[in-house]
Amino acid sequence: MIKKQLIPVIVILLVFCTAGGAQIRNAEFEVHNRGMLWETMKDNGTIGAPDPLDQFAFYPSMDWPGGPDELLLKDEQRSYMAGAGLWMGGMLNGSVFFTENGPFQLVDDGTFEGIEKIENYLENPGYNPNEAEERIIARFVTSENIRVERTSRVWSFPGINNFVIIEYVFTNQNSSAVNDFYVGFPYLIRPSYQDLLAHNGWGDDANRADEIVGYDTTRALLYAYDDTPNFSLPGDVGNYVPDYDELRTTGYAGYSVLYADAASDGSSQPSSALYVHLLDNRLRLTLNSNSPEYMYGLINGTDASLQAAPGDQIVPFMLQSCGPYNLMPNSPLRIVVVEAVAGLPIEDAVKGLIEQVNLPEGLGMLQSSIDAAKTLFDNGYQIAEIPPLPPVIDVIPIPTSQSIAISFAPIDTDYLDPVSGSNDFREYRIYRSDRSFNGPWERIRVLRPSSQSHVNDFFDEDQGIWFYNDTDVQLGVSYYYTVTSRDESGVESFMTNRITEPVKSANQPAENTLNISVFPNPFRDDSGLKLKSEAYTITWTNLPALCTIRIYTSAGELVRTIEHDNPAIGEATWDQLNNARQKVAPGIYFWTVSSDVGSAKGTLVLIK
Repeated sequence: MIKKQLIPVIVILLVFCTAGGAQIRNAEFEVHNRGMLWETMKDNGTIGAPDPLDQFAFYPSMDWPGGPDELLLKDEQRSYMAGAGLWMGGMLNGSVFFTENGPFQLVDDGTFEGIEKIENYLENPGYNPNEAEERIIARFVTSENIRVERTSRVWSFPGINNFVIIEYVFTNQNSSAVNDFYVGFPYLIRPSYQDLLAHNGWGDDANRADEIVGYDTTRALLYAYDDTPNFSLPGDVGNYVPDYDELRTTGYAGYSVLYADAASDGSSQPSSALYVHLLDNRLRLTLNSNSPEYMYGLINGTDASLQAAPGDQIVPFMLQSCGPYNLMPNSPLRIVVVEAVAGLPIEDAVKGLIEQVNLPEGLGMLQSSIDAAKTLFDNGYQIAEIPPLPPVIDVIPIPTSQSIAISFAPIDTDYLDPVSGSNDFREYRIYRSDRSFNGPWERIRVLRPSSQSHVNDFFDEDQGIWFYNDTDVQLGVSYYYTVTSRDESGVESFMTNRITEPVKSANQPAENTLNISVFPNPFRDDSGLKLKSEAYTITWTNLPALCTIRIYTSAGELVRTIEHDNPAIGEATWDQLNNARQKVAPGIYFWTVSSDVGSAKGTLVLIK
């Protein structure tokens, strides 16, 4: 799990940087990583990773589906946002003020009181079914003496696990009133971050902007989705990646104002919504290069001159504002926002271009998610049905049987539904994926404690654990596993116990070097393994427990040495990198295996 850390709040994106005296400090942050939507919450009012394009950082920024905490390939991260911030403006002692906390470089020079994460998981003592599974609370006071407390909430339960509800309470700590006070929520939503994988860079040029923004007035929902740039490229919709045969951007991402206290003039809330083509206007969207009076005009909606036309392909800056309010000293103001991402699931995305026609269904899915969040908020966060908790699982390869064992301690015997107070546990469901931490998943077994045959076959009374041996696995292929719990009503837990590192089936070590083989050989475009980090993997099998593999070019130059030392597994892999971690060229290679129990040699052909 990602722990509280310090991160530099210096740069979000180089293209967003502006000249001026931005505050430079290290912001503390916590991460929501429980459900489908993962998000980074910082103590200064900003949201999202400090630099989503950082090739070495994996902090979520509206990641959907989120996780795992670290990835072998940065491009596998599915961020839908560059960052979000918080703007405030009003009249204090006869003068206009404007406070900017993100989403760009500038952060107000306020007083920050830290940030805390409160976990309320079903397995924790004192679980409260009427509160979110995760709360992250940040408190700070602006340079204009407005105190802000921001509480964000998430759940993992299916149907309500793809949004973050963010509740703000603003308190005027001045001795005099703040009049005509407005709060703005600026978002840099980027469904096309997966462009980095599809195009090796995109959205950085006016001719290659390909997001479309929409506004659902019924839900006060400002959203964006991936389209084509302003030249014909139909296959770009959804960011199809041929190497993966997968649509990478199937989601619609947006945010909505769920609740706002009544404005001083009685106007409906939010009071304004604005979306702007950022590449043309970035210097007009920050206090670094504009006056407080100008910025106040943006937040109170009197200046809509930057508004993009409906249907334009843009790189969006999005702003929703609430106000006006007259804040008396020590009087609080409450506003609640929800951010969400929804669209075709990965099970459909991996069908490739055939699913492109169904991408517009994502808008309805996003609207349903916003409606679910609204219902949950209106109900005071009370949930009618809560699934049983998933068990903690162990997953280990068994080389003697070339299988993978999944085991876990039972949670069914002492389980009580936190709402009904009865034990309505029905079954465990075991899932497997050979593609990624986020699936797609194949259900491979159901275990029912009420079934005596299941108990006889899959429960080890001596150890007091359930176990299942997955023998339907391919040698050299890596698998992710998870086990869910389901009650009598069919309410099923989320996959919060997914293993983060895949497990590979393997052979036992050999006693000699007589049967060593290499596959695939010849190697063509890829290894055929679905896990993308293994796309260039070449495997030696039937190795002794302790041996050395050396790989040479046809000219006799040593390119890589692999030391194999594993008493349980007789396999080793090569990622086609040389000893200097550089990709080797196509061609014919020679390999040798040396050990105390014999040696072997052969050739290997790389065709690309």
